[in-house]
Amino acid sequence: MSTNDVGILWLEAVTRDGVTITVNAVARALVTDPAACASYPGSPGAAMLAAAEAEIRRYVGERDLSRLSRRVDLAGDAYGGTCHWGVEVTLVALTRVEMRLQEDLIRWAERLAS
Repeated sequence: MSTNDVGILWLEAVTRDGVTITVNAVARALVTDPAACASYPGSPGAAMLAAAEAEIRRYVGERDLSRLSRRVDLAGDAYGGTCHWGVEVTLVALTRVEMRLQEDLIRWAERLAS
């Protein structure tokens, strides 16, 4: 079985309370069924990346900015999108979360202060 590590860089997502953030993350996948993986018409790495990005956006979108945590592993959720390709996502972890000073962040801070 082989593993693939993929860096997810500068992925934009919006929190439940409307703040746009930029996320860096790492995703790791393990090929569990080489025959199924080989029969997939696209790149299994691209499939894993798409599943990981979708889970990161879902995670961020379900939380307010103040409730985000870098220490979250979304692998179990991402695995559902890749298991039929013979690829098991074993890790999706946020490594960096940034916010640009934009109107939505300023509005968020004003709501917090009031």
